Amino acid sequence: MAYFYDYFAKEYRESRKGKLLPDPAAIFWNINPEDVQSCRRILKNAYANYHGGRNVEVLKQLTGEYRKYVSCSHDGQARDRYNAFVYRYLLEVPVGSRAIAAKLGVAKETVSNYVNRCADEMLVLCMGMPAARHPPEDREAVVRMLVDGSRLFSSMAGDYVFCLFPGKRERTVVERGRRATGQIMGRLAEAVEAYSGYCHDGHAYIDTDIRKAEILQKCIAGVSPAAIAEEYGCCQSTVYADIRENEKRLAAMMFEVRGVKVKRTELEML
Repeated sequence: MAYFYDYFAKEYRESRKGKLLPDPAAIFWNINPEDVQSCRRILKNAYANYHGGRNVEVLKQLTGEYRKYVSCSHDGQARDRYNAFVYRYLLEVPVGSRAIAAKLGVAKETVSNYVNRCADEMLVLCMGMPAARHPPEDREAVVRMLVDGSRLFSSMAGDYVFCLFPGKRERTVVERGRRATGQIMGRLAEAVEAYSGYCHDGHAYIDTDIRKAEILQKCIAGVSPAAIAEEYGCCQSTVYADIRENEKRLAAMMFEVRGVKVKRTELEML
């Protein structure tokens, strides 16, 4: 709707000058992907040496926090992924991929994907959104990543994880990633709250806006589009259309207008 973009989103941006994102890359705070890969290798090696390593208690605590995340997941495969990871690394006698595949009723290649996915998500618990493998290409994709990963980004583990990354460079990356994630998720929460208010404003909304706001909250909670469509008694294409419009609107609220230069002092606040 023209009113949303021409008035509401514009006023929202004007009220948050200096706190808007200049471009998609800004959410990663210029963190080098190679440094993230180094942190990923360190974390996987720590689990690979779980029984003989120095950080067993820390890894147990991190795994426990990941288990809490998985237990509340709407993803039907999340528990299988977690179990595959436990079989591979945490049992007293590690289980091979072929045996894990037989236990879970999946292909051997699927087990490898499960284990890698768990390691990736645990790295997110350690350092936040810069651990994401694929940086968003555009503004709407940034919002999609923040919404889809909201539960994980909001579940970051405590500072105890720093001991898993003893190197100065990797520790700095983890610290920066955690700060970036906290700030960006705070800005998302502000935008979602304001957007929900807009959608429920009796003087401005249209009848489908309330549904859009409700669908946004369900997406943040991790509910799948198929489950949302079933709950609302509509087709999935309707749900996806609302999701895409939500992403477009939130992007219009959270990012600087294209072509408008941001002062360096403002960028340094990100």
